[in-house]
Amino acid sequence: MIKNIIFAWLILCYVTPGKLWAQNLELEAVLDMAMENNPLLKQVENQRIISVNEVKSALSGWMPQVGMAGDYNRYFSQPVAIFPDFNNPESGEFQEVRTGVPFNSSLRFSADQPIIDNELIRSLQQSDDQKKQADQLLQELKTNLTVAVTQMFYEVLLAQEQVSLTQEDLRRQQKQLTDAQLLYEAGLTDQIDLKRAEMTLQNTQAALYQYQQDIEIRKAQLNELLGRPGSADLTLYAPYEQLLQEIHIDTLQGFVPEQRIEFRLLQTQVALQDAELSYEKRRFLPSLSAFYNYNLLFLSPIGNTLYQQAYPFSLIGLRLSYPIFQGGRRRHDYKIAALKRQNLELEKNALSNTISTELQEALSNYKKQLYQFKTQEGNKQLAEEIYEIISLQYQEGIKNFLELIVAETDLRTARINYYRSLFGVLTSKTSLQRARGEIQSEP
Repeated sequence: MIKNIIFAWLILCYVTPGKLWAQNLELEAVLDMAMENNPLLKQVENQRIISVNEVKSALSGWMPQVGMAGDYNRYFSQPVAIFPDFNNPESGEFQEVRTGVPFNSSLRFSADQPIIDNELIRSLQQSDDQKKQADQLLQELKTNLTVAVTQMFYEVLLAQEQVSLTQEDLRRQQKQLTDAQLLYEAGLTDQIDLKRAEMTLQNTQAALYQYQQDIEIRKAQLNELLGRPGSADLTLYAPYEQLLQEIHIDTLQGFVPEQRIEFRLLQTQVALQDAELSYEKRRFLPSLSAFYNYNLLFLSPIGNTLYQQAYPFSLIGLRLSYPIFQGGRRRHDYKIAALKRQNLELEKNALSNTISTELQEALSNYKKQLYQFKTQEGNKQLAEEIYEIISLQYQEGIKNFLELIVAETDLRTARINYYRSLFGVLTSKTSLQRARGEIQSEP
């Protein structure tokens, strides 16, 4: 018996506020920490920057493309050209003539300006939507992270509240065990009350240990969302009155699918696919570009005098490219793009139905949790009143110890159920706000 009392006292000391946790954080601070440290969010933020730079890289093709190239050649055997016999052209005979010089080099400067280029037109048409898609992907992840962190925040608070309630029960039961021991030693009661008090204390100790481990699990899960090690110390805080004020939400508010980030993201994907479809249509058009070349040619029969004399020449022109026959490839690619566009429309219709179902489920679950909370609130009040009455009657000898234990068990169960239903309402409210698209995060 004494060993159980000491064990219970050690447990109470172990979970004393300030020893298990290192700091107090409210929901807003926890959300800020998640937005700052979540590794997956950082990856998507980097991907957003990558997407912006990919767009800029693709659009840079509209700028003049300037380049330079050079070469150096040393002929060991000069090329041969066949010419007619200029002394006697009518003879029909030809003569072989070695052309060029053993040493030659060239330096070329070129500038190309695209005028009609289907690839660049597609990049231009998709540039804004690609940036928008990157922003929306980041916003979607932030929204999901906000929901996940908020719900896990409530899970940790519930676990902490369960520990606090069980600690209170343990202190009360320690006193009851001491009283039962004194009454037994005085010969006023038999061992039954003493053994019942000891058994009740042991059950409460087991429950307290279970709730302590629940805190460790929930804390590790929340730390993962926050981008922190699972063992990092963390304590959460939310004013009880504030929680009660936050449980209500307008259940009659209207909703349109465009409020959901997933729907807007899909609309952006449709716009991107429209640009892809236009690209496939334009593949029957030619490509046109203008160019300017400036060349420096160096020729010499002796290597060390090669670069003493330059022979420059330059030209400007237009370059037209048109594939005449590709085996029907362009027609097939257009059909593929059209079918992908059709699939996106089907996906949008399916998403609307999914969102509608999700909204109805979230709304029904919120109403169910709110009704359960009102019920448990009344049960808690009744259990507290019953326990107070039986406790007084027990002290006056009207009720026996078993009835006191039953009343105490009912009280603990009612309180725990009350807080479970309270945080259940808050969690279901968050899910309802998510289903409505009311939880929005800036990219």
